[in-house]
Amino acid sequence: MTRAGGAVGFPPDAPEAEVRALAEATAAEVRAGCLHLLALHRPGPDGAAELVGTVFLQPGRGPVVAHRATVIRLMVLPDLQGRGLGGRLLAAAVDRAAELGLAQLILSARGGTGLPAWYAARSWTEVGRFPGALRLAPDDVRDEHWFQLGVQDRRESVGPSR
Repeated sequence: MTRAGGAVGFPPDAPEAEVRALAEATAAEVRAGCLHLLALHRPGPDGAAELVGTVFLQPGRGPVVAHRATVIRLMVLPDLQGRGLGGRLLAAAVDRAAELGLAQLILSARGGTGLPAWYAARSWTEVGRFPGALRLAPDDVRDEHWFQLGVQDRRESVGPSR
Protein backbone atom coordinates (compact mmCIF):
# COMPACT_ATOMS: atom_id res chain seq x y z
CA MET A 1 0.00 0.00 0.00
CA THR A 2 3.03 2.26 0.45
CA ARG A 3 3.79 2.01 -3.26
CA ALA A 4 0.23 3.15 -4.00
CA GLY A 5 0.74 6.37 -2.02
CA GLY A 6 -0.26 5.01 1.35
CA ALA A 7 0.57 7.20 4.32
CA VAL A 8 1.86 4.54 6.69
CA GLY A 9 5.20 5.99 7.70
CA PHE A 10 7.14 5.73 4.45
CA PRO A 11 7.72 8.08 1.54
CA PRO A 12 6.41 6.72 -1.79
CA ASP A 13 9.94 5.77 -2.92
CA ALA A 14 10.92 3.85 0.23
CA PRO A 15 13.26 0.93 -0.47
CA GLU A 16 11.43 -2.39 -0.46
CA ALA A 17 13.87 -3.74 2.12
CA GLU A 18 12.78 -1.06 4.62
CA VAL A 19 9.10 -1.80 4.07
CA ARG A 20 9.69 -5.54 4.38
CA ALA A 21 11.73 -5.06 7.58
CA LEU A 22 8.89 -3.10 9.19
CA ALA A 23 6.36 -5.72 8.08
CA GLU A 24 8.45 -8.49 9.65
CA ALA A 25 8.96 -6.52 12.88
CA THR A 26 5.23 -5.77 13.01
CA ALA A 27 4.36 -9.47 12.59
CA ALA A 28 6.74 -10.32 15.43
CA GLU A 29 5.09 -7.70 17.68
CA VAL A 30 1.64 -9.15 16.90
CA ARG A 31 2.86 -12.67 17.71
CA ALA A 32 4.36 -11.37 20.97
CA GLY A 33 1.10 -9.67 21.94
CA CYS A 34 2.56 -6.14 21.82
CA LEU A 35 0.29 -5.13 18.93
CA HIS A 36 -3.30 -6.07 18.18
CA LEU A 37 -4.04 -6.67 14.49
CA LEU A 38 -7.50 -6.16 13.03
CA ALA A 39 -8.02 -7.10 9.39
CA LEU A 40 -10.69 -7.05 6.71
CA HIS A 41 -10.85 -9.76 4.05
CA ARG A 42 -12.89 -10.50 0.95
CA PRO A 43 -13.14 -13.66 -1.11
CA GLY A 44 -10.34 -13.75 -3.67
CA PRO A 45 -10.62 -15.05 -7.24
CA ASP A 46 -9.64 -18.55 -6.09
CA GLY A 47 -12.08 -18.48 -3.16
CA ALA A 48 -9.34 -17.91 -0.59
CA ALA A 49 -9.57 -14.87 1.68
CA GLU A 50 -7.83 -11.78 0.30
CA LEU A 51 -6.59 -9.11 2.71
CA VAL A 52 -8.10 -5.69 1.88
CA GLY A 53 -7.34 -3.62 4.97
CA THR A 54 -5.67 -3.57 8.37
CA VAL A 55 -5.28 -1.47 11.48
CA PHE A 56 -3.16 -2.02 14.58
CA LEU A 57 -3.62 -1.07 18.22
CA GLN A 58 -0.46 -0.48 20.22
CA PRO A 59 -1.34 -0.49 23.94
CA GLY A 60 0.45 2.01 26.14
CA ARG A 61 3.60 0.62 27.70
CA GLY A 62 4.03 1.54 31.31
CA PRO A 63 1.71 2.34 34.20
CA VAL A 64 0.95 5.98 33.37
CA VAL A 65 -0.19 5.18 29.79
CA ALA A 66 -1.64 1.69 30.31
CA HIS A 67 -5.17 3.14 29.94
CA ARG A 68 -4.67 4.03 26.27
CA ALA A 69 -3.51 2.71 22.92
CA THR A 70 -2.19 4.22 19.73
CA VAL A 71 -3.96 3.40 16.47
CA ILE A 72 -1.32 2.82 13.80
CA ARG A 73 -1.19 1.92 10.12
CA LEU A 74 -4.86 2.02 9.20
CA MET A 75 -4.70 0.80 5.59
CA VAL A 76 -7.24 -0.10 2.91
CA LEU A 77 -6.37 -1.15 -0.63
CA PRO A 78 -6.44 2.03 -2.73
CA ASP A 79 -9.00 0.69 -5.23
CA LEU A 80 -11.41 -0.02 -2.36
CA GLN A 81 -11.09 3.31 -0.56
CA GLY A 82 -14.23 5.42 -0.29
CA ARG A 83 -16.46 2.41 0.43
CA GLY A 84 -16.52 2.70 4.22
CA LEU A 85 -13.93 0.01 4.90
CA GLY A 86 -11.58 2.38 6.73
CA GLY A 87 -14.47 3.47 8.93
CA ARG A 88 -15.30 -0.16 9.68
CA LEU A 89 -11.69 -0.85 10.65
CA LEU A 90 -11.57 2.24 12.84
CA ALA A 91 -14.83 1.27 14.59
CA ALA A 92 -13.47 -2.24 15.10
CA ALA A 93 -10.35 -0.73 16.69
CA VAL A 94 -12.57 1.22 19.11
CA ASP A 95 -14.49 -1.97 19.91
CA ARG A 96 -11.26 -3.89 20.55
CA ALA A 97 -9.99 -1.07 22.77
CA ALA A 98 -13.20 -1.31 24.81
CA GLU A 99 -12.80 -5.11 25.08
CA LEU A 100 -9.27 -4.52 26.39
CA GLY A 101 -10.60 -2.09 29.00
CA LEU A 102 -8.85 0.91 27.47
CA ALA A 103 -10.19 4.42 28.06
CA GLN A 104 -8.51 6.38 25.31
CA LEU A 105 -7.14 6.08 21.80
CA ILE A 106 -4.66 8.34 20.07
CA LEU A 107 -3.43 8.50 16.49
CA SER A 108 -1.62 10.78 14.09
CA ALA A 109 -2.42 11.69 10.50
CA ARG A 110 -0.36 13.19 7.73
CA GLY A 111 -1.30 16.72 6.77
CA GLY A 112 -1.81 17.72 3.16
CA THR A 113 -4.32 14.90 2.72
CA GLY A 114 -7.99 14.44 3.56
CA LEU A 115 -7.11 12.34 6.62
CA PRO A 116 -7.34 15.03 9.32
CA ALA A 117 -10.85 15.95 8.17
CA TRP A 118 -11.78 12.26 7.85
CA TYR A 119 -10.86 11.57 11.49
CA ALA A 120 -12.57 14.75 12.69
CA ALA A 121 -15.76 13.68 10.89
CA ARG A 122 -15.67 10.46 12.94
CA SER A 123 -15.69 12.28 16.29
CA TRP A 124 -11.93 12.24 16.86
CA THR A 125 -10.66 15.44 18.49
CA GLU A 126 -7.55 17.08 17.10
CA VAL A 127 -5.36 17.77 20.11
CA GLY A 128 -2.23 19.01 18.41
CA ARG A 129 -0.38 19.72 15.23
CA PHE A 130 3.36 19.57 14.64
CA PRO A 131 4.18 21.93 11.76
CA GLY A 132 6.68 20.51 9.30
CA ALA A 133 7.07 17.26 11.26
CA LEU A 134 7.03 14.93 8.26
CA ARG A 135 9.55 15.19 5.43
CA LEU A 136 8.42 12.99 2.53
CA ALA A 137 10.91 14.53 0.11
CA PRO A 138 13.14 17.61 0.25
CA ASP A 139 10.35 19.72 -1.24
CA ASP A 140 7.42 17.91 0.43
CA VAL A 141 7.17 18.73 4.13
CA ARG A 142 3.88 18.11 5.93
CA ASP A 143 2.31 18.79 9.30
CA GLU A 144 1.49 15.87 11.57
CA HIS A 145 -1.99 16.08 13.17
CA TRP A 146 -2.64 14.32 16.49
CA PHE A 147 -6.09 13.08 17.50
CA GLN A 148 -7.68 11.60 20.62
CA LEU A 149 -10.87 9.65 21.22
CA GLY A 150 -12.51 8.59 24.50
CA VAL A 151 -13.36 4.91 23.98
CA GLN A 152 -16.55 4.76 26.09
CA ASP A 153 -17.84 8.10 24.77
CA ARG A 154 -17.52 6.90 21.19
CA ARG A 155 -19.09 3.47 21.80
CA GLU A 156 -22.04 5.05 23.61
CA SER A 157 -22.70 7.53 20.79
CA VAL A 158 -22.51 5.12 17.83
CA GLY A 159 -22.64 1.62 19.30
CA PRO A 160 -20.33 -1.24 18.41
CA SER A 161 -19.19 -1.84 14.81
CA ARG A 162 -20.64 -5.34 14.49
